[in-house]
Amino acid sequence: MIEKIFIRLAIIILFYSSVSVIAQDNFEKVAQSGMQYLKIGVDGAMVGKGESGISYVEGVSAMFWNPAGLSDLKGQEVMFSHNSWIADISMNVFAFGMDFNDWGVFGVNLLWMDYGELRRTSVATTIEQSAKGGYVDEGSFSPSDMALGLAYSLQVSEQFSFGGQVRYLYQNYGNNIIINNSGESVDSENTMSAFTFDFGTKYRTGFESLVIAMAIQNFSSDLKYHQESFSTPLTFKIGASMNLFDIYDSGTNNKLILSVDAIHPRDFSERLNLGLEFDYLGLFQLRGGYRINYDEANFTTGAGVKYSLSNNIGIRVDLSYMLVSSNRFTSPLQLTAGLYIF
Repeated sequence: MIEKIFIRLAIIILFYSSVSVIAQDNFEKVAQSGMQYLKIGVDGAMVGKGESGISYVEGVSAMFWNPAGLSDLKGQEVMFSHNSWIADISMNVFAFGMDFNDWGVFGVNLLWMDYGELRRTSVATTIEQSAKGGYVDEGSFSPSDMALGLAYSLQVSEQFSFGGQVRYLYQNYGNNIIINNSGESVDSENTMSAFTFDFGTKYRTGFESLVIAMAIQNFSSDLKYHQESFSTPLTFKIGASMNLFDIYDSGTNNKLILSVDAIHPRDFSERLNLGLEFDYLGLFQLRGGYRINYDEANFTTGAGVKYSLSNNIGIRVDLSYMLVSSNRFTSPLQLTAGLYIF
């Protein structure tokens, strides 16, 4: 009974979210959260499919999308990922997971951003400083963002899995000179730390390979630097995936995975991510995706390869590319490598 209710509720929400995305014509929720780097997709396999597949993702990559997928890990897995993001910004990720059999699967991950070196300025307070441009050059600094996560997932039955994650966030944007209410110049440290929580479920319906999943990401209390408070980018997702070859050719070893994710972010209107992956004998993968209601990078593509080095060790390499059409930025390119120990 509970399983039927879960399926019906998930289908209703997915359908409603899809209709809402198509009908969107307003952006009333823009700019309501900070720490936007948490919204950048991790893992070339997921990004190549239009960042869709919270119902299909598995292993340590699931910690960044839906921690319930971590329960599919058997043995141990190590993953490294490098994302050449826009404006010469890069994102680097390390993740490790281990299966403890009946106790479930535990995972840890570290994400850090590299923004390069930026110039630091302060407001001019004298006539001489104003004459030189209206600001004071305070030298250079290197801002940084970091997220450290600890995740746990358990497959309760053959059909149902759940998972959760707590992440420690640390932000250091250097120090700067501000003018207080008394008109005095004060040296201010722009550092902040916070905890966020993720939770997800994954349900295998029993109808062919159809899987339905739900996930909540970046739940935390409000944060504040000086005056204005903001939140982390809280996001609710629901998704479904299925091997389309099950419909007419269940005997093939190849797969054609269709994945659909409906997304309800706190700081934007509803979005819809669509993805398709062709898997040839579990060795080679070709991917494509389309993201609806995004300002940039609607189309994505990617490829991957999996190879067994021995009976109990395997590797995978995935590459993704997001097509930015405005020519304002270079298109993001992401390379991910994983090592499996069965």
